[in-house]
Amino acid sequence: MTSHLIPPDRADERWSYKRAIVVGVIAIVVVAVLVTFPPSKLLGTVFGGEPARPPVSLAPSARGRSGEVRLQLKLPGEPFEFPMQLQLNTSAPRYQWVRASDSAAVEPDTELVGAGVRSPKRSGLFHLAVIADGKRTIVSEILVAVLVPFSEKLGSSLNGYRIGTYRWERARGDATPPPLGFVEVWADDAPLWVSNHLQLADFITHDAQQEQWPKYLALDRRILDKVELVLDRLGARERILTVNVHSGFRTPLHNRRVPRAAGDSRHQYGDAIDLAMDADQDGRVSYFDILAMARAVELVERDYPELVGGMGVYGNRGVAPYVHIDVRGERKRWRG
Repeated sequence: MTSHLIPPDRADERWSYKRAIVVGVIAIVVVAVLVTFPPSKLLGTVFGGEPARPPVSLAPSARGRSGEVRLQLKLPGEPFEFPMQLQLNTSAPRYQWVRASDSAAVEPDTELVGAGVRSPKRSGLFHLAVIADGKRTIVSEILVAVLVPFSEKLGSSLNGYRIGTYRWERARGDATPPPLGFVEVWADDAPLWVSNHLQLADFITHDAQQEQWPKYLALDRRILDKVELVLDRLGARERILTVNVHSGFRTPLHNRRVPRAAGDSRHQYGDAIDLAMDADQDGRVSYFDILAMARAVELVERDYPELVGGMGVYGNRGVAPYVHIDVRGERKRWRG
């Protein structure tokens, strides 16, 4: 019997062919697995299931021109489009309103068609919760304040909180109309953020009713947007800037007691704010910081004419420096 021995070099050549085939098959299998199971899905499976993506995300316009506003203001039972986007594969979604303080539901869940919702029938501070595929996702990035309508104000008070009377209530005619309603704020609500740098507490009237709760305040979402845009101009995205709010909302009653306050001050309508900050971060708030803020206001109004309003610069006459900013709809400038 003749024995056929394979020369060593031919044996190596055949082994190389086999190895190439094995490597090729492995590569094909790996590609097929990656296509069928993306890394995120594969890792999710290994560690207990596919990572759940939230069924809802915020629409690009949800947080204003600045991208940093967190507040929506609505009247009780008002229908509106919530600024959100649903996943395409979300089936039979529903929504409900939950209290911002403890996430407890305040109304039964309702079918969600598109982004159309109806605000809660009661006044208060709420978050929207979307229910889909057996899970509830709370959209905590947006605080919905359901106003107490102005019509519920009796005389000069609202639920025992003294507000005073607006010029419109006495004169009507060409007087500035009062706010549509007021945000009801309890002590636990005051720290809630209405934008990246401002809290509800920043807008509470500094009057003699500090120990009384709830308090009521008027607030215009545009002033939040304008302040955030001003802070952005001053570099708030690159560094930490601390804002010192001197005055937000003022009740007409309190406004009459503020020295040199305008009789029809925009603070009464919730679309004005007095604030100061150490813009150059030298450890103190100086008149130069206020001038830097004033320049930022001018640039914001140039780029966002829908936010135009009044600006007063204070601090050159022996008073602590600060700047008044509002969104009254017409340009006005003064120094105090």
